[in-house]
Amino acid sequence: METYLFITLIFVYILTAFMLPKNILKRIWTIAYILSFIITSISIFYIKLYATDTLMKVGELNWYYILYVFGSISIILGLIMLWLYKKPLINLFITPKDNNLP
Repeated sequence: METYLFITLIFVYILTAFMLPKNILKRIWTIAYILSFIITSISIFYIKLYATDTLMKVGELNWYYILYVFGSISIILGLIMLWLYKKPLINLFITPKDNNLP
């Protein structure tokens, strides 16, 4: 399943990269990453809040599925975010330190 998500999101990224300006492209994918992170966080919070037994209840199964799907999407979107912001990240780690700082 992750393979299909990866292929689909990369395909959609390539399509949007050719069709949209760079600033809109970054906005769309950053918002997608933030929403995926929020949904994953809510799923984890819900599971931790209502986990009373060691065995999974039928009502919690859907939250585990949502957590699994959006966790996978978050990883893929994170890779896209690293690709989109590669120049600022490279500059962050490679530029020399300022001599005025302690």
